[in-house]
Parts: sequence; C-alpha cells; structure tokens
Amino acid sequence: MSALSSRSLSLFPQALTVDRARALLRGGADSSAGEPSALERARVLCSWGESDPTAAAAGSTVAIHSLVSRPSMNGKVGVVVSASASTRRFGVRVAGEAKALALRRAMPAAEAVEVGRLILKAAEWSPQSHELFPEAARKRAVEVMRLGYLIAWDEERFEGREGAAPELADVWRGFVLPRVVAR
Repeated sequence: MSALSSRSLSLFPQALTVDRARALLRGGADSSAGEPSALERARVLCSWGESDPTAAAAGSTVAIHSLVSRPSMNGKVGVVVSASASTRRFGVRVAGEAKALALRRAMPAAEAVEVGRLILKAAEWSPQSHELFPEAARKRAVEVMRLGYLIAWDEERFEGREGAAPELADVWRGFVLPRVVAR
C-alpha cells in the first residue's frame, strides 16, 4: 500500500500529509475510489473526535494496526459490527475470522484528522473547496458561474425587478455549481 497513483486517494488518509493530499486532490484523485474509499475512511477518522467514542461506528470500515496479541491481523481491513461505550471496544468482523475481534480504537494523529477533513471538504464543489479541484474542474466552475451571471443579469428577463440578479447568482452558485462541477 505504499505506492500511490496520481489519480487515487485509496491509501489510508492517516498515511498522507496535508500537502500530499491537497496535491493529489488538485491532480484529480478520486476520493470515492477503492474499497473502502478514502472518503469513507475520512468520515470514520473525523467522527472519532466526537464526544461519544462509539458514534458512527457500526458499519464503518476500519484498518487494523498495532495489534500486539495477533500481529498477523495488522494491515487487515474489517467492518465494525458492534460498539461498547462502557469498555470502549469495537467488535470488528474480518473476512475469514470465525468471530468478531474486540478491539480498542487508536486515536488518530492530528495531521491524519486534518487530511480527513480535507478529503471531506473536497467531496463536493463549493467556493470553499474550489482550490481542491483539478484545473479543468476549476475552469468549468468559472465558465458555469459566468453563465449564471449572464442569466442573472439578463435585463429582458428581469425587467422591473431590481435585486433579482444577486439572488439568482447566489442560488446558481449554491445549487447549480455543486451538481455540475465534478472531479
């Protein structure tokens, strides 16, 4: 898992620096590729900071690492099937294992959480995530926004309605662009 193509973010967010993740996203990396995807891993990673240590756990895909009692399980991926707030352990089902493992959660490093937030931010286009999209997608966003401005400021269409143009431009930016601009 140390090799990483320029079009894939399928590596664990914990293994990336913020700068590398940003470069991959700007290069067109697909955060939804892979099983589990970087986007799914980022959601789990970022949910770990919540007040309930078992929040959003069931059904999450996790990577097993730093397990001393069964080192052969390190590097394997499993699915959380249960969580206990009192013991702070998760039941993790791994393919080929007869029963779920009872594991404690390792707290992610601060940079890993930041990478996770970056991946989540780049999941959908917005003015705030614009810089995380590849150049072609950023150009498309500008073109589509220009089209929105042309429609919004069409004098014949909005004759006698002062103030319609800014409202339409805001709606265009908030609802049309996120659905049109893709990685």
